[in-house]
Amino acid sequence: MHPTFDQTRPQPSRWDQDGAEYVRSNIDWCARCSRRLVALNPGLMVEQALDLSQELSLDDNLRSKSPELVAEDLHRVDLQTED
Repeated sequence: MHPTFDQTRPQPSRWDQDGAEYVRSNIDWCARCSRRLVALNPGLMVEQALDLSQELSLDDNLRSKSPELVAEDLHRVDLQTED
């Protein structure tokens, strides 16, 4: 039998990967992502940013990353396509 301490010790997580950050609440993830999108794109309306962040959150690969990182990556792609 394992001592009580062994049973409560945190297990290693796959979220320890580079750029990964698990945000439990989808609402929190979307709020953080949309806030960063608006900060990067002042012409973007808050409602548009929230809709976009909700769409992005449906992708499991993006959802596993930091919401701010996803917004910055999207902004970087937009800048490259405008050139």
